[in-house]
Amino acid sequence: MGDGTFLVSISGQLDYIEVLAESGSNWHCKYEFVSGPDWKIIGGVESGLSQICTVNMNGEKIVLNLPLEVMMKSTNLYGWPQVLVSIYNEMTLEGYGRCHVPLSPGVHSIDISLCKPLTSTLLGKITSLFGYQPELIQPKMLATTAGNNLLRMTSTGHLRVILNVITQGFHSMGYNVGN
Repeated sequence: MGDGTFLVSISGQLDYIEVLAESGSNWHCKYEFVSGPDWKIIGGVESGLSQICTVNMNGEKIVLNLPLEVMMKSTNLYGWPQVLVSIYNEMTLEGYGRCHVPLSPGVHSIDISLCKPLTSTLLGKITSLFGYQPELIQPKMLATTAGNNLLRMTSTGHLRVILNVITQGFHSMGYNVGN
């Protein structure tokens, strides 16, 4: 690209969730691409919401098959794109997860670890007995390092993501990702 930018095309799908799910429960997922200030989305969808998936048998994988597709351009690698997900059982948060989009072109299968916040006060522990679950006001904060050391989280499972990455203009900008 002659204007000092490069392109990154990301397509793929949120494949399935592996968590302890009971029969009859309804699950859905929200996703969002998060990137630095120099990145611009020039095509595709920045965020989305899956269909509701009902679990038929205890312990079964929750199949989403939610397609993703976005094209971005930037002038530098700072703020490389990340996929941020929020998983819900009915309306109850079951976990957040994130991963960086792989640098190298090709098809990548990624397992994103899911975790959800723990209560930090006695009042929060009491209200959790009545179904209250703490949630982040801005889940995008997980894509940065600001304040993450203050969060108490517990692991809840993982999400399989399949991403196909295509880049254009990397070599002309002097970047070498090994391919």
